[in-house]
Amino acid sequence: MELRQLRYFIAVAEELHFSRAAARLHMAQPPLSQQIKQLEAELHTQLLWRTKRRVELTEAGEAFLEEARKTLAQAEYAARVAQSTGAGKTGQLQLGFIDTATYGFLPRLLRVFRERHPNIQVVLHEMTSGELVEALKRAEIQLAVLRPTRAGSQLSFHEIGREKLLVALPSGHRLARLQQVPVKELGEEGWVLFPRLLSPGLHDQLLGICQKAGFTPRVVQEVREGHTIVGLVAAGLGITVIAESLRHWRRPGVVFRPLKAATAWLPMSIAWRRDERAPTVHSFVEIARERADWGERAL
Repeated sequence: MELRQLRYFIAVAEELHFSRAAARLHMAQPPLSQQIKQLEAELHTQLLWRTKRRVELTEAGEAFLEEARKTLAQAEYAARVAQSTGAGKTGQLQLGFIDTATYGFLPRLLRVFRERHPNIQVVLHEMTSGELVEALKRAEIQLAVLRPTRAGSQLSFHEIGREKLLVALPSGHRLARLQQVPVKELGEEGWVLFPRLLSPGLHDQLLGICQKAGFTPRVVQEVREGHTIVGLVAAGLGITVIAESLRHWRRPGVVFRPLKAATAWLPMSIAWRRDERAPTVHSFVEIARERADWGERAL
């Protein structure tokens, strides 16, 4: 089995179309088909169902795809390490993060890490929490700064701080006069939220808080971008609840008030694969464990 065969298979599995996969790989379709057949013959199992109209992964193909991605990612990482060593560097750290981590947590962690490991190149990848979990599992990144979420037994999590939750309200809203907003007061409000797929930690935290208060949030709009959510609140479409660091999204027509609830806070964590052996990853984790809080309140 050769690495190029893994690349060929991954392209076909992702495109589910031999012609598109061949175009993506800049090769002709017949040799691509032949390479996939040779791979299946070597494995003694069928990876793809082929008809005249479509291509589908078999159960074995789905399992092989996950492992092929890991193998290819590891091979590419090995090549990067060799190139870095040849250039006089000591290594790389592939670090993913959510955008809200840039308001406190990530800059402080990176500053200390760079001071102690100046020859390690940190390559940053911005994603959502859900995307980061999948990228870690596929070994596309080595570490992530994200909201904790269910991720199975493959990943380890360590909390690096907590943020208060704030209610964002239109400036003329009846609750804007309060110093704190009791969660029960939000039961009749329309909510503007991230889709759960993008921010499962925040979504599940808010759902739990609301259910303890006796209601389920009435979501009137789901939006991918945080600044858009705040804009819709300013327009009077609904209210939202965000982490304290996101008060930087302040704009005319919106006021922020602390949420009054028993668990009115949201954790931030780092995550890594349990089988991760790279010294750079464990060095970063050791630094993260030195403080209980790396957020804005830490300094």
